[in-house]
Amino acid sequence: MSAIDGLVLHAHYATHLSYYDDWLDAFARSRDFRVTAHNICERAALPEIRRAIGAHDLVVLLHSTNADTMMYLKPVREALKDRRGKLLVFVGNELNLPGSPMIEKIAFLRDVAPDFIATQLLAEAGQWLYASCPNSRVLSVPHALNAAAFRPGPPRDQRPVDIGTRSARYIPYLGDDERNRLFDLFAAHAFDPALKVDIETDSRLAREDWAGFLSRCKGTVSNEAGSWYLEPDDRTMEEIRTWVRSQAGGIVIANDSPLRRLGHRLPWFVKAALRALLRRGPVRHEMLVNEALDFAEIYERFFKERAHAPVYTKVVSSRHFDAIGTKTCQILIRGRYNDTLVADEHYLALDPDFANLDAVLAAFADADRNREIVDRAYEHALAGHTLDHRISGLAAAVSAS
Repeated sequence: MSAIDGLVLHAHYATHLSYYDDWLDAFARSRDFRVTAHNICERAALPEIRRAIGAHDLVVLLHSTNADTMMYLKPVREALKDRRGKLLVFVGNELNLPGSPMIEKIAFLRDVAPDFIATQLLAEAGQWLYASCPNSRVLSVPHALNAAAFRPGPPRDQRPVDIGTRSARYIPYLGDDERNRLFDLFAAHAFDPALKVDIETDSRLAREDWAGFLSRCKGTVSNEAGSWYLEPDDRTMEEIRTWVRSQAGGIVIANDSPLRRLGHRLPWFVKAALRALLRRGPVRHEMLVNEALDFAEIYERFFKERAHAPVYTKVVSSRHFDAIGTKTCQILIRGRYNDTLVADEHYLALDPDFANLDAVLAAFADADRNREIVDRAYEHALAGHTLDHRISGLAAAVSAS
């Protein structure tokens, strides 16, 4: 099979989400594709990008082009509709989030009619979510290991941190506080014997720093990404947003404010400083208002009587594979993880109610058991769950169509 001539579009702005770079790098090094990459955030490059869309056999939109905002895709929307080749769209943040609604992403997909929609969800869930896009083939393309960036760290006894992570808390809009409860448990619990715990939920690390941090940790904790209450029309999210606006005092800058483009381009340290300022001042940002919401109140008011989505809507995260790559033992809340990771084979499975915490910690303290888990997970990923495997699968699907 000859290499596919592909144009890969990505949105590069000041962010610390390493999987954006991982997928771009995977396409660039793949022998299945001969790619040209463009950053759609660069306005000066837009005329060239529009011409390139019409000149390639395949156009790929990576997660970063739509995960947080659709504003960078608007200038190339018509060119995408008029393309001569095939279009493959990865969808980022398949969640109902203020400022990044699913209904807007789905409307874009219906309009440009991609040949392929690459969902992070399980196949059944992707088919359900994008049922209104009948001209597109939905492919389940979960995250995987970037073995070039996340490599085995030092032996367990040379790692100074027992349990560590750098992540973000889930806002109450998702109707799920599983991740927050897990982080709070390990950050505040008095373990016996004592554990050195290093958990921060208000900072993210660039890829190299994140890999280095994981390599200093014997273990990390997490859960499946996503929400049980995923909706194609964002109905519940918009109800919550309306209610929050009615309760908030002072001036609140909306997540989808025109100022968003400026905020996206600011360096990470400037964003951090602004967060601190907007958290305390008379002018606040909607994101910070949302972070301060009381989960119990939101759940009781909006989710208690609502059924889960009709399909399984949680997913494996790139961060799970980052830990696998560095051979950092994972304590994860039991789940499906896109049926790529098996409980108590590739991670230590913690029950959602934490009832088996003592047993999990005993297994974690057992150096042999710990080594068995990380070695098995690493070999499992190398055998079939690297980004190179995912890219090869995509090449086969595109070529067969």
